[in-house]
Amino acid sequence: MLIIALEFSTIVLKNIMRKWPMFTRFIHNAYPVFVEEGFELLSDRKEVDIFSEDVEVVRFIKRHNTILYIINFWNMLNIDFEVFTHRNNAYEKKLTEFFERLNCSHIIVLNLLITEEEMEFKNVSIFHPDQDIYSVSWIVELPTKKILVNKGDADEVLNIRQLVNKVFNIMDPSFDSEEENLRKYKDKIRRKIPLKEKSNNTALTYGIIVVNLIIWFVLELNGGSEDVNTLLLFGANEPFLVLKRDQYWRLVTSMFLHIGFSHLLYNNFALYLFGTRIERYYGKVKFILIYFTSGIIGSIASIFFSNTVSAGASGAIYGLSGALLFLAYKTRKEIDGFNTYTILVMILIGIGLGWVMPSIDNAAHLAGFLSGLFAGKLLLFPWKNRQ
Repeated sequence: MLIIALEFSTIVLKNIMRKWPMFTRFIHNAYPVFVEEGFELLSDRKEVDIFSEDVEVVRFIKRHNTILYIINFWNMLNIDFEVFTHRNNAYEKKLTEFFERLNCSHIIVLNLLITEEEMEFKNVSIFHPDQDIYSVSWIVELPTKKILVNKGDADEVLNIRQLVNKVFNIMDPSFDSEEENLRKYKDKIRRKIPLKEKSNNTALTYGIIVVNLIIWFVLELNGGSEDVNTLLLFGANEPFLVLKRDQYWRLVTSMFLHIGFSHLLYNNFALYLFGTRIERYYGKVKFILIYFTSGIIGSIASIFFSNTVSAGASGAIYGLSGALLFLAYKTRKEIDGFNTYTILVMILIGIGLGWVMPSIDNAAHLAGFLSGLFAGKLLLFPWKNRQ
């Protein structure tokens, strides 16, 4: 009998909830979700009954680090946009008066305009992250389960978007699977869209290859590319000369020298594979920065981890491969036939050979690769564009 009574009461409760306005149903499901995330209900005597059909706004508050977050759920069925604007401005003015007493660095007010009809913002917001109190407004359309962000506003505050979607899923269990399927579909389509080229030619890569070939022929005509004295004469890297004789220019000149034809062939082929793609999708300036930064750091690593004469563009080339690996991983796209997996395999094979063959300068390879990986990340997403 007890089980039957519980099932009956559950059915009755569900039927009652179905008859509630959508805002009341939304708040009824949102309350435990937000409380579980550490939010507290902020109410005065007029707003105690948050499940009332007449309620106009329900406020939650949470302190995260030094920032105070206030989430306002506005019942747009009971008020219009002008009333919301007037009351929100008054509320912000009140917060300004009490700001110093709240002991926080910033206050972010997120207004969720809960509506059962289509709504549009009537003005454009301008994001000012340096303000003490900043107000963000989103429209939450319950029938369509969409979150609309005002142009110029922040599109994410804490993990509120995720929490609202969680509430949607509680109200309609099919929403989560639809949202996930839509995300997977968009991701699949995004992967098929080719990357935007930053350069319509790869002249720099071919230019460096030509320079490498010319210098190699010059070495062959002046004692041979495998002769130590010839290599040193033309600028090979050597710890004593760099550190004790201050010949730092060797860190750069050694990048254009190659020891033997097989070394020349392997490096230039690798330069063609990675260099053309970096130049095309990062652009010429960033290509030069990645190439020479990685090459110089590779030469420096060679000095401290090797006591022999060294030469070659391997550090720079591994830097290009590191930047390309980051680009493929971040965009999850194939870059002219290369994806994250193929690039990583090529890099691991090259580094693996370095441990087996003693003549390969693995210190330069690893230093160049890590430099290129970091440079690729930094140049793909400059700090000035981050929030």
